[in-house]
Amino acid sequence: MLFKFKEEGIRVELAYGILDISEDLYHGYKPEHLLVASIAGSSADHFTKLLDRHHTHVEDFFIRTEVQHDEKDNNRLTRIKLHFVIKGRNLNIDKLYRILEKAREQSSIIQTIEDSVEIIETIEIVPIK
Repeated sequence: MLFKFKEEGIRVELAYGILDISEDLYHGYKPEHLLVASIAGSSADHFTKLLDRHHTHVEDFFIRTEVQHDEKDNNRLTRIKLHFVIKGRNLNIDKLYRILEKAREQSSIIQTIEDSVEIIETIEIVPIK
């Protein structure tokens, strides 16, 4: 990847398109948002594949994230919470947590940062009748 500096931030051209990165929300994505999106995206990708492998059908799911900082330590990220909201029929919460644990083990980005940033994952089931 080649990152080019510009007045408002940084630009990188990727196969999918151009990504502008800036602390100013009007000129690009904040680095913190990209980090959280990478963690949630990686977790969701592995989770989805494992659901299929374990023959567990869900109608839909989304992830809500919450981030905590340490204001005394340069506003360092200390915790990222991933709250999975899963819609489906006859879902077993224990099985979903086991699948999510395996997804976490397979996520290289989570494995890379989990010693520095606490990653918390929770599940909420929305039953469909």
